[in-house]
Amino acid sequence: MATVVTPPATSTRSKALSTASVPHPRPWLKWISLVLVIAGLADSIYLTYSHVAGIETVCPAGNPTFNCDLVQHSIYSFLAGIPIVYLGLGGYLALLIVLLLDGRVTFFTERGALIAFGLSLFGFLYSGYLTSIEAFVLHAWCMWCMGSAIAMTFIFGLSAARVWRKIGTVPDLDDLEISDDAE
Repeated sequence: MATVVTPPATSTRSKALSTASVPHPRPWLKWISLVLVIAGLADSIYLTYSHVAGIETVCPAGNPTFNCDLVQHSIYSFLAGIPIVYLGLGGYLALLIVLLLDGRVTFFTERGALIAFGLSLFGFLYSGYLTSIEAFVLHAWCMWCMGSAIAMTFIFGLSAARVWRKIGTVPDLDDLEISDDAE
């Protein structure tokens, strides 16, 4: 006859300690987001440079669908008198800072995923607005703007996944012990 050995019962506190010591999975969502933010930042740096220098942006020649300069110089390329390219540059820089400080500074380690989600949500919604302006009002597309919108869409999706993953690591209330001092 075989003997069955059962492990000793563990308390809620030891369960919490054992799950806390489990190594975190590799932060691949954050690293992919970082790569996309750098690509979006390079895009916005180019657009900002072309705006400040007053040069035409590189756009496919001979294609009536793409007219980068029409999009870049339309009334929709300004928000309260400020060029949208500055907003994009600032947004990508803010996302870059948040992603780089996440895991290094306690504030950003605890809240970085949520801050990146908020920034990317704003960027995603505003990019969607500008893309709809290109499609339905201007009837012209800017490949640089589309690249930024695509990058921001993926950054938003990855940020949402990071927040969802972080929410999933919150301990259940049933697993928490209430000390006698708290009562």
